[in-house]
Amino acid sequence: MTGSIRGRGIVEGQAAGPVLIATEAISFLGDVDINTGTVVGDLPSVHGRSVKGTVLVFPYSRGSAGAWRFLYQLFKHGNHPVAIVSRDAPDPSVVQGAILAGIPIVSDVPQEFWGNMRDGETIAVDGTTGEVRAVE
Repeated sequence: MTGSIRGRGIVEGQAAGPVLIATEAISFLGDVDINTGTVVGDLPSVHGRSVKGTVLVFPYSRGSAGAWRFLYQLFKHGNHPVAIVSRDAPDPSVVQGAILAGIPIVSDVPQEFWGNMRDGETIAVDGTTGEVRAVE
C-alpha cells in the first residue's frame, strides 16, 4: 500500500502492524482459537495463521451475540489483532469486543484499498479519524 486512504472510524484508537488479509468473512466465535490466536475455521486464505499483533483485514464479520467475548478473550490472552479494517461495518458484537479490548476499527474503506496492499506489509490504522496509511 502506498499513501493513505480514509474510511469510517468505528472504534477509536491508533495502532500499526503487519497486515493479515482474509478474503473471507471472519467469525470470532469459532474461527479463531482464543488461546493461540490461530485461525482454525474454514478460511483458506488465513487458515493456520495467527491474528496476534496484526492489522486484521477482512471483507465483513460473521458473528453472533457472543462474538464480543471471544474478541475480548483474545485480548486477555495477548493474542488479539492490534487493529481491524473491514470493507463493511462489523456487526455490533465485534464492535463491543473491540471497544472493551481497545482495538481500533476502520470500515467502509475505498475499493482501491483492497487491491493496493500485501500480506505482511505494515500499515497504521486510526480508528478515530478513519485513516489507514502505509508505514515506511
